[in-house]
Amino acid sequence: MRIDVVPTVEEIRYDQIGNRVVIVIDVLRASSSIVTALGTGFSVVVPVETIGQANALRTENCFLAGERHCRKIPDFDYNNSPTELAGHSQKGSVLILTTTNGTRAIQKAERASSLLIGCFLNATACIQYALSQRLDITLYCAGTRSEFALEDGLAAGLMIHRAKLLQPQVQLCDLGEALRASYLHLSDRLPQLLPHTTTGRRLVQHHFADDLAFCAQIDHYRLVPIVREKRILPHLVS
Repeated sequence: MRIDVVPTVEEIRYDQIGNRVVIVIDVLRASSSIVTALGTGFSVVVPVETIGQANALRTENCFLAGERHCRKIPDFDYNNSPTELAGHSQKGSVLILTTTNGTRAIQKAERASSLLIGCFLNATACIQYALSQRLDITLYCAGTRSEFALEDGLAAGLMIHRAKLLQPQVQLCDLGEALRASYLHLSDRLPQLLPHTTTGRRLVQHHFADDLAFCAQIDHYRLVPIVREKRILPHLVS
């Protein structure tokens, strides 16, 4: 079994998707918002690429969440904010989500054998489930504005570290080795580090410091969001 890492949303290739488990990682903030929404009661999250697609799906039992470059979309119920979603549980409801990078990454990887959503909040549960599928794994980092995002890489490094503890024979690409070492070096400073990444600084400027602290929590949830037929459903890991 092998784990590869894709550093940005644009760089995914078909051979990194087909017959593989793909974990989409967008720590700030799509992955964290999806995990939190499912963890606080939403029954399903539907990722869409455009604002028009989101509005077209709005019904009485649907809520809309999304952002463009950190700003909440007008007339949407929520920003792409895990703390906002955590404070407004909508048990059994559907969340329609559109974001700058994360939802694009999900759509690009939809042909994977199994497509999961991961971040710090569910890292261990996510990699445990991925390993149980007995396929090669791709950790697909969404990045930010076509560039590598440190927070995504560190979450990938955490998952790789957990994978090597569970299955030491797992093979890694060079980037995976580097990200694992980076996570181990920086793991005790994540809450202090995230506000100083490129995306973190942007979120601080838009007054989302609370989201950064929330997203830095490791294994806050024991659930794995699984994409099936363009819908994201929760799988609980015991």
